Amino acid sequence: MAAVDQRLLWTIGAATAVTIVTIAVIIGRDPLHQDLAVALAPPSMLFPLGTDHLGRDVFARLFHALPRSIGIATSAMAAAVTIGTLVGLAAAVSNRLVDAAMMRLTDLALAFPGLLLAMVLAGLMGGGMLPVLVGIALGQWPQFARMTRSVAAAAMTEAHVEASRLAGLAGWRILLRQVMPRVLIHTASLAALGVGGAVLTISSLGFLGLGLQPPTPEWGAMITELLPYMDVAPVQIAAPCVALFVTVLTCMIAGRRLAEAI
Repeated sequence: MAAVDQRLLWTIGAATAVTIVTIAVIIGRDPLHQDLAVALAPPSMLFPLGTDHLGRDVFARLFHALPRSIGIATSAMAAAVTIGTLVGLAAAVSNRLVDAAMMRLTDLALAFPGLLLAMVLAGLMGGGMLPVLVGIALGQWPQFARMTRSVAAAAMTEAHVEASRLAGLAGWRILLRQVMPRVLIHTASLAALGVGGAVLTISSLGFLGLGLQPPTPEWGAMITELLPYMDVAPVQIAAPCVALFVTVLTCMIAGRRLAEAI
């Protein structure tokens, strides 16, 4: 099983390298350029993945959407990690009453589906990057809060932390030097998994028309636009699906490997 995982990681690494090179090659091609004369053209040397219904290069649009999706997902995870870590640490160092109140608030937020929250915000704010980012962050922070509280509470009962407290070291110094490193190690694996889920959420919102708005290249929106032409353009509609699958799978494997390394 370990050998299989290792081969899979090498394959994904090679695919990522090829993707980066491909992006560098096509960076000069405009993903918004329309040419109705070549609408729904099949794959060719000029258009490796064909064109969409407006004659736009699917290959260029596919890879121009990658840094945008990853960027939004990473930013959303950074915000979720920040909020969740602060809440978790505050709960861990507070008395039982405050700790219980903060964790019940976290449970309440955790019970609300993150995708539904992002859909509501995107619908109220008219779609776009900001509501997607805010919706994902608000949907993900409770996971980091519960994990941080659990790890921090366990770390603060260890002998070397108790010794530091008895030696008169300030509470915030104990948190920064002895508790936070443990928290960040566990946060890394959860954040990697969260980025994959966030990319999937971004594409789901784009598919529903609530995410990034056309003509901005985005995988979910590309699938929606090409759905009526599935019979005549199967490669074009399969391309964003495969890109989404590979990206999410890569994030999941990275999160798993980080979790195993802890």
